[in-house]
Amino acid sequence: MPDRSAEEFFAELNNLLEKVAKDKGYNDHGTKGDNKLYEFIHDQLGSGSHVHALGEIVYKAVRYNTKKNPEDLVKIAAWALLVWQHHR
Repeated sequence: MPDRSAEEFFAELNNLLEKVAKDKGYNDHGTKGDNKLYEFIHDQLGSGSHVHALGEIVYKAVRYNTKKNPEDLVKIAAWALLVWQHHR
């Protein structure tokens, strides 16, 4: 049996997307509405590229494999959600 539940994972993910992102000034309204920072980077990389977000996912996966910090898994999910939300 797993040590932690999906509900705990989603609670950590929601905290990262809502509170931490707002505290860092990434987004004023959490997961709803425009994400001007993501859209700016997305558009600046040309043709609506998700390369920055995908690179963050790979980086966090490699770091998790080395350091085994479960926070990296939540960050992978957060980046994947951003790509999913901005898929056009």
